[in-house]
Amino acid sequence: MITFWLILAVFAAFFVAWNNGSNNAPNSIGTAVGARVLSVRRALFIATIVSFIGAMSLGIYVTDTVMRGIVNTIDMPKYIVVKGMIAVLFSTGIWTLISTFLEIPMSVHVCIIGGIIGFGLTVDTLFISWTTIIKIMIAWIIVPITSAILAYVLYRVFNKSFGDPNMAKISVITSSYITIATPTILTLIKTNTTSDIIFALIITLTISTIATIFVYYHWRNSVLAGRDPLYEVSRILLIMVAAAMSFSFGANDVANSAGPLAAIFYALGYGDISTSAWYAIIVSAIGLSAGIAMWGSKVIGTIGEKITPLSPSTAYVAQMAATLSMLVVSRLGLPVSTSMAIVGGVMGVGFSRGIKSINTRLISRIFGLWLIALPATMIIAYMLTKLFILI
Repeated sequence: MITFWLILAVFAAFFVAWNNGSNNAPNSIGTAVGARVLSVRRALFIATIVSFIGAMSLGIYVTDTVMRGIVNTIDMPKYIVVKGMIAVLFSTGIWTLISTFLEIPMSVHVCIIGGIIGFGLTVDTLFISWTTIIKIMIAWIIVPITSAILAYVLYRVFNKSFGDPNMAKISVITSSYITIATPTILTLIKTNTTSDIIFALIITLTISTIATIFVYYHWRNSVLAGRDPLYEVSRILLIMVAAAMSFSFGANDVANSAGPLAAIFYALGYGDISTSAWYAIIVSAIGLSAGIAMWGSKVIGTIGEKITPLSPSTAYVAQMAATLSMLVVSRLGLPVSTSMAIVGGVMGVGFSRGIKSINTRLISRIFGLWLIALPATMIIAYMLTKLFILI
């Protein structure tokens, strides 16, 4: 019987990861596709590879929060943990699949948190960390607002430079350095010790400098070959930031399926907490990448074209704002969806050009479905947990 629940758990986790990848892939590449900088096929290839790297590099932080930080699965009866987390995974996967059919970028973290709360309510409210839930919900509010504000500010800062050929060189150097340095230092810093921070800074400065030099010479050669310098700046930077966003997507969103699966592995005795988490991350990272590659084109148009029209420069600004927001919250271990960040970033760009440039009806549909997601998955997970316990 244990083997049955284990197989079901792995299937459910892979199902969530696959749906997560297919629904949220546009968060990292939709703007590049919408701005006609990357083809859908090439964008999906980049997102698939880099998301996997992000999941394996930073995925452990948010996975641990989802695994035991919301509901105390460590002190709970093991059979309830297994059945409850499977219910969480199925409720999340079902709601995400519905959202993908509707071509709405779903915040899968909202679904997974709603499911975990529903599961916790079937046992005892004492097992639920309401403090952690409040922190996460505050982050859900802060991230899209922060992304929108950052995008608005970045658009004002970069709009002039992206339109001035004399400033193209400065734009490509400064922007590429920021784009490379941010994910690098957040990946390298493991503790708050001075030696660890100094080591991370030295490595980050070295990698960022070498990479920026390479990017600059690539841009210069393109200009010497007769290409427009301003367009080349936007094109190169947008590809870079799409890769950075894919990295942060993998780092944060892998926890949606890895967290519950890690709790199941631990409950069934497959290693300690850390080992169980890494087993789960590997399974989920593969599922996430498979979803991106196989069905990631489904929601791309919503992010890339329907919210507000995007050019290469405005797409870069929206993507960069979302990436910066997501990398920080990923490192803090807060499960916040990339959907929230990129929708906020695209909205910020739209606001900077006037409210009339934003598809407010679509924005209302997106936020409406997000609001419904929490109680819906909570109810589904609650009912499924009750059902599974009876089996």
